[in-house]
Amino acid sequence: MPYGNNALSERIADRLAEMIVHGRFVPGEKLPNELELSDELSVSRTTLREALRILSTRGLVEVRRGVGTFVTQSRNVQADYSVLKIQNTNVNTKDLYEMRLMFEPQAAYYAAYRASKEDLSEIARCCEINDHMIETRDPQWDETEQKFHNAIASATHNPFITALLPIFNRAIHHGVLLANEAPEVAEMTLRDHHVLMQYLLERNPEGAKTAMQLHIINTMRAFRIELD
Repeated sequence: MPYGNNALSERIADRLAEMIVHGRFVPGEKLPNELELSDELSVSRTTLREALRILSTRGLVEVRRGVGTFVTQSRNVQADYSVLKIQNTNVNTKDLYEMRLMFEPQAAYYAAYRASKEDLSEIARCCEINDHMIETRDPQWDETEQKFHNAIASATHNPFITALLPIFNRAIHHGVLLANEAPEVAEMTLRDHHVLMQYLLERNPEGAKTAMQLHIINTMRAFRIELD
């Protein structure tokens, strides 16, 4: 029974978080009293209190004893909570690769456009190490593949893109696991990385964007992930 109650409290916390993120309750606003809110959400006041406690520990609301519960003033907290929910979403490999196809080509574009000399050196270093891992089928290929793509994302100097790194890494992890069962993917990855790296070093945003897009599409096709 306690497990069920905890699960319900989590779901109610998520519903309240969505209300806040979507603007139903704005930063600094006092939430309705427990009776009103529990009636609206069709839960007991005990469950509601636990949900509010969860949101409080996550920094989304502030409980002021004797006054009420207020939405945290900072919008950054709401944005961070939204990203956290995305990172923890349970999705399949197709969903993950579609997400990569939406974001990573544009990340490569801005990396080519914005990267400092130090950024490009780090990307090249990660690429060289990763290529060696791929060629030798080293078990650490998973880790070095993530570092290579993360270095590109970091070179965008866009905090939203870097916040998505855990999601990119989940997709890459799935990809490497699949690639271990399809040797031809390793050779394709090496070729794609070489082309991508060339455009990045040339600071050619459109070329880097296209190279990353083709890399992800090639991988999806190799894994028989439909582009529909």
